[in-house]
Amino acid sequence: METKYAKAKFLDVFKYSFGGLGSNLAFFLVMSYLTFFYTDIFGISSMVVSGLMLISRFIDAFTDPVMGMLGDHTRSKMGKYRPWIIWGAPVLGFLIFLLFTAPDLSPNMKVVYVYVVYIAYSLASTVVNIPYHSLTPVMSQDPYQRTVIVSWKQGMGTVSQFIITIMALPLVEAFGGGKQGWAVYGALIGILTTAAFWICAWGGKKYDVCDMDKERVPMNMAKDLKLLIKNKPMLMLMIAFGTDVLANATYSAVNMYYFKYVLNRVDLVPKVASAILFAGIILLPLLPALSRLFGKKRLYWFGSLFSIIPLVVMWLKPTAPVTILMSMMAVFGFISRIPSNLGWAMLPECSDYGEWKFGQRADGLMSSSLTFINKFGMAIGGFIASFLLGLVGFVANQEQTPQVLNMIVFLRFGMPVLGYIASLISMAFYEITNEKYAEIRTELDERGEG
Repeated sequence: METKYAKAKFLDVFKYSFGGLGSNLAFFLVMSYLTFFYTDIFGISSMVVSGLMLISRFIDAFTDPVMGMLGDHTRSKMGKYRPWIIWGAPVLGFLIFLLFTAPDLSPNMKVVYVYVVYIAYSLASTVVNIPYHSLTPVMSQDPYQRTVIVSWKQGMGTVSQFIITIMALPLVEAFGGGKQGWAVYGALIGILTTAAFWICAWGGKKYDVCDMDKERVPMNMAKDLKLLIKNKPMLMLMIAFGTDVLANATYSAVNMYYFKYVLNRVDLVPKVASAILFAGIILLPLLPALSRLFGKKRLYWFGSLFSIIPLVVMWLKPTAPVTILMSMMAVFGFISRIPSNLGWAMLPECSDYGEWKFGQRADGLMSSSLTFINKFGMAIGGFIASFLLGLVGFVANQEQTPQVLNMIVFLRFGMPVLGYIASLISMAFYEITNEKYAEIRTELDERGEG
């Protein structure tokens, strides 16, 4: 007899998916334009930017798991995770505005400003995003619907990608260009981010419920962290997902530099973004069916493997005709979304595995681990790009040397290839197949858990 799982209503899933819009507005804005804004608009050296990215991730190494555990142990009338989203969203929105504000300061004070604002932004992002991702397994117990929920979240993320990658430069110019244009655009994105997360919290209201009469379990960091360390599938997912993010982060970090200095065609940025966006839209409705057909592990592995092919083509021919480059970027945009989307859909499986194996569930801790890896990979990608460009003598707004141009091409295509190879190796050791997960769910249902 087929097991009947508790499912979320469609309208609630739709509202919850707005968290994908809010989360990815900030993600794509920072990943695609922050390094460019700091070097070419605000006048900060690429080496300073690389140091900032690295330091902030060391801070995240502590704050992300702490936030996950705080969410798991929170008990309020508003739920475990929703209070953090509701109160943290406006703070995050304001800090997005400050990220893209360039006040007239001395060179030393500019460095202080970007360090304070970026680290504060990173902390606010942690407070909001980890509880948001922790709601996914709370919304539904059905494995298939969980993938559908993630697809809806990523669909909203695609909308955010449109707002950022296609509309950013035209809107910045429409708002006055330069510092003024970026500040107004940053304010707009901050407002949209806040509103999106509030709608998300509204969608999770029926499902994020605490038993106020139940005895509060005290937080034990050492005990909780052991649940993560002993969870082998979660560790393999973190490595695979992190190297995928690293691949995409270096690819995106030099996006503007590639079009500006290698191709001399900044006008192509919105067009290429449109092609990639369209490719991603095609994938999203197919993902739940594909994951059911092939299994998440196998589909993730294939996604990482075939992402390498268009990258190698563009690496060998970085100045190929525009039609070829746009085609390859669209193919990459389609295939690379498979692992980036599946990672979040596999997260509840790892939570179920932990509960099955060790008898304790820790959705917040698991979500915080993947969120940290996501931010860490993004920051390390930005650090590598900024550091290596500075190492070969990159100077903003000048004609670049052949060494700099070659480095931009390597960071755009070569470094992502290495990231996907590492992901393939890690995913080979991920042990939750469709058959294994069915066994886990059956046993959890018999215990009355999950």
